[in-house]
Amino acid sequence: MKVSYKILLKAIEGFSSENLIGVGGFASVYKGILDQDGSVVAIKVFNLQSRGASKSFFAECYTFRNIQHRNIIKIITACSTIDFQGNDFKALVYEFMPNGSLKKWLHSSPETDNREEKQQRLSLVQRINIAIDVACVHLIIFITTVKR
Repeated sequence: MKVSYKILLKAIEGFSSENLIGVGGFASVYKGILDQDGSVVAIKVFNLQSRGASKSFFAECYTFRNIQHRNIIKIITACSTIDFQGNDFKALVYEFMPNGSLKKWLHSSPETDNREEKQQRLSLVQRINIAIDVACVHLIIFITTVKR
């Protein structure tokens, strides 16, 4: 699927803070709805002013293109273009995960004691299984990058 800056801008309602679901070192992630098919997606918009953000974009594109694992989120498409002000723009469009991030599940605490947080506590066995899966994914990524 090809997407333009204009399509992504509309999907996340102009970088609305209401659609912001996460912020990292190189990018912000927004929840959006694509007009083409009405699918709900997560759009990772790279902050290209941050040193290393462009390199991170290309590394993610390469890595996720070559890896298939049941626990790795799928990239639907990528967008590398110029915005309306003539600045470079890079974004990745992922499947939207309605249950939230792994970080949210792993780091829920008793201090945040509302009903939603209580439902997101994991047992020790669940945490160990997640750790094993994460280790397997990292091994796959390592092997894939070494082959390069």
